[in-house]
Amino acid sequence: MKGLFLTLLALTGWAAEPNWIYFTDKGEGRSPQTVRISASSAARRHASGRDQFFWIEDLSLHPRYIRLLEIEGFRIRARSRWLNAVSVEGSAAQLSNARTLQFVKVVEPVALHYDVIPDVSKSSIQRKEPIDSAYFGETYAALHLLNIPAIHNMGIFGEGAKIGFLDTGLKRDHPVFKTLKLGAEHDFITGDDIMLWDKNTSSYIPTISNYEMIQQPTVYHDWLFFIADSVEEVGASARVLYGFHRDQGAWSDTLVLSGLASMQDITRSFAVSGTDYLLLVAESGGTESGLSRRDLRWGILSGGNYEAHSTLDVNSRNPYLIDTGDTSWLFYVKDDSLVLMNLAQWDAGGVTWLGAKEVISPGGILDQPKALIATDTVVIVALDLSEGELHVVRSTDNAETFTEITSPSQAEVVAFDVEGNYLVTAEIDVSSGGFRLHVFETSDGLTWSDYAHPELFDVIDRVDLVSFNSRLHVVFESAGEIFLVSQTGSTLNSWSESEAISAEEFSYQPCAFVDTDLEVVWSRRGDDDTDYDPAEDGIDPVNENSHPAHGSRTAALAVGYQGLRYIGASPGAELYVAKTEKHVNRYGSTYELRAEEDMWIEGLEWLERQGVDIVNSSLGYGSWYTYEQRDGKTSPASRAATMAAERGVLIVNSAGNVTSREPYILPPADAEGILTAGGVDTLGNWWEQSSDNSGSAVGPTVDGRIKPDLVAPALGVYVIDVDDSTRFGFYGSGTSYAAPLLAGSAALILEVHPEYRGNPDTIITLLKQSATLASSPNDTLGWGIPDVLEAIKPLPRDIDTFFRNELLPPFPNPYHPSTQARINFPFRLNKASVRVRLSIFTLSGEKILDRELVPLTPNDVGEIPVRTYITPDDLATIGAYWDGLTESGQPAASGLYLAVLSTQYGTHASKFVLMR
Repeated sequence: MKGLFLTLLALTGWAAEPNWIYFTDKGEGRSPQTVRISASSAARRHASGRDQFFWIEDLSLHPRYIRLLEIEGFRIRARSRWLNAVSVEGSAAQLSNARTLQFVKVVEPVALHYDVIPDVSKSSIQRKEPIDSAYFGETYAALHLLNIPAIHNMGIFGEGAKIGFLDTGLKRDHPVFKTLKLGAEHDFITGDDIMLWDKNTSSYIPTISNYEMIQQPTVYHDWLFFIADSVEEVGASARVLYGFHRDQGAWSDTLVLSGLASMQDITRSFAVSGTDYLLLVAESGGTESGLSRRDLRWGILSGGNYEAHSTLDVNSRNPYLIDTGDTSWLFYVKDDSLVLMNLAQWDAGGVTWLGAKEVISPGGILDQPKALIATDTVVIVALDLSEGELHVVRSTDNAETFTEITSPSQAEVVAFDVEGNYLVTAEIDVSSGGFRLHVFETSDGLTWSDYAHPELFDVIDRVDLVSFNSRLHVVFESAGEIFLVSQTGSTLNSWSESEAISAEEFSYQPCAFVDTDLEVVWSRRGDDDTDYDPAEDGIDPVNENSHPAHGSRTAALAVGYQGLRYIGASPGAELYVAKTEKHVNRYGSTYELRAEEDMWIEGLEWLERQGVDIVNSSLGYGSWYTYEQRDGKTSPASRAATMAAERGVLIVNSAGNVTSREPYILPPADAEGILTAGGVDTLGNWWEQSSDNSGSAVGPTVDGRIKPDLVAPALGVYVIDVDDSTRFGFYGSGTSYAAPLLAGSAALILEVHPEYRGNPDTIITLLKQSATLASSPNDTLGWGIPDVLEAIKPLPRDIDTFFRNELLPPFPNPYHPSTQARINFPFRLNKASVRVRLSIFTLSGEKILDRELVPLTPNDVGEIPVRTYITPDDLATIGAYWDGLTESGQPAASGLYLAVLSTQYGTHASKFVLMR
């Protein structure tokens, strides 16, 4: 969707490319001890042996700063805690204004790179003759150069290691991923969803999907409203106001309420009130001058028809509506520092506006005025974002006159909401370094009771207060998660502990409402499916590749597994996938592995928080940075990579595919503390550059460090084909393929030496010491080709690889007896065994099959020799198969089953599915 908008934005004065805006600080008094981190990430950080495990850089961004940028008209694309920056889209004029803001440190463009994929037809494909191709298949040549098959033959496959990938996604239904251990995945680049949570079921589901940059999701009665970029069928406008009607749980077709014709109707905020007829007031963009003007416009929504009316006021924003009888009260900000009020009188003829009047003018930059109304008393609350100060005014003569009164909150406030006689604030608690909720109650607006919730958070933003069943409930966002706290009694100081109602990050802008039960909606950036989705992704019309092609190829080289055909370097490792790069968009525009560093950095920080040990990346920015800037400190991506290494993550980044005209490594491969992967062919010869053809990039960095660090096969590497159903794979080239082979090698080391977890320098050093140029590294091959078997030595005393007899993944799985004669149970014996038995059980423990296996070649003692047994013919002879029938000859029922291989040295089990 974005490809369409970028062209339009460039024509209307917007910056066609995103920019980083760096903040000066995280806010006064904040402490990194309030950061919530996963147990696995904390364990890895502690294992690093550093004196410090949490940094101020780990804190979330200051919400007031983000809100101030939104008021300036920016759209937030990505957030980096480590860099203390956001990437934004905005006009040149807005960027110029941003540089003058007190909390802005610097503004610089987000780097963009189009990675050229080498034409394999111009590259000679060299590979070693396989020695054991019956098991390793076509990947043997690449693995053998690193001596990985010898490690696999000892039963070491990377178990226990966690590898993260920053790439184009994962096609999970490819055969090499059938036995994949998938830890988590997140799509950072396709459409957003609106999630709906129901308290009755305590579950949430996507309600509205695949919109770009969703803002302000709001449920009012049986309507859902939100702002987002337009979808394909609507046209080219950005920031459109949408409405969806809910009838008996089903949502209507899209109702477009603004922005059909041009950029003139860009919507930034809105408010809604009414019952049968709904009054909508929206803040819309200016005219030909771009987005500098903000006009408040109004209209009436009746059924599925929207009637737009004239402009209410100019240079105004953030409307708030509240109803009393047949009157709708409108409050809004004008000229940034004033709050105005206007009353809409409902009658049979529609709505009559009584005229605007000023109610508060404290100065500063005001945000989201809200009101408490009871009989003749009106209390209006507004937040000054420039200082974090809450301003309160009060009227006791039915809003004829207003007097400013003392705010009940004396701390720095970042968000607030009102309901009835209650006010809730999100405040910075300087004494503890965290954020805390405060709830205030008043009967007259002058005196307030205060309750401070005891829990501390790294950050709190976007609070929403609602009353249900005579109890108050507060939903709020903290660091991309949605939380709920509820009143448990009739007194102000009785509240529950927080409940996380979103199970993942990247959830923002919660809105609570009451239908038959308490419900909450929020926007979720991206989703947890990185596979190809026809609603989000397109097909490259030239190369006929779907979006996850490149990411699937690189991931398979590390963790793929299909016996006889394809074995990755560490198929036992657990995979985490961050989809951060574009190949094609939903309109079919080709990006050729377009990578933008803001998504890459946000994905890297997410992977670190997930607790990964290793991150593989094929990212590189060539034309963006000059050679003089390749110092590991200039590129934001390089700085982020080094910060990940400081937190105990091993970053493996490809050196880049370049010509001899610009031969040097591409950032972030210049980062300090990471492993930069150069390329050779499968015979060990350097993948040489020329003036016309790509080859492996070389060093040194501008500050004199040797790069690349190590090399691995990059020319003539067998990779999977995710889009062609007639072929399994093909031979490809690129340092993108060298990186996952080295990342997988590191995972093998971690299985044998878990004590190295959190110490990337140790793993890099071990690989370098084992490599072919260990004593004489250079800037073409670095320390050379590692011997991974040597790198894992010495083997711990408690590892006895001869006892690792094991079942390999059954195939086909799932097993369909109606179309497949049998399911095969491949296995390997690392010690000659007798009394080898195959048993099959239901999950309830009922034994379905019990069979003694026989050797391929009969012998006196019935011994089955050491080797891997994987071909269907061999397994049929041995008896390691099942035809789906019980021992009594009856068809076994569909379900999940357990296969158990037993020898005199122990047992090993594997699960499979039978489907009829």
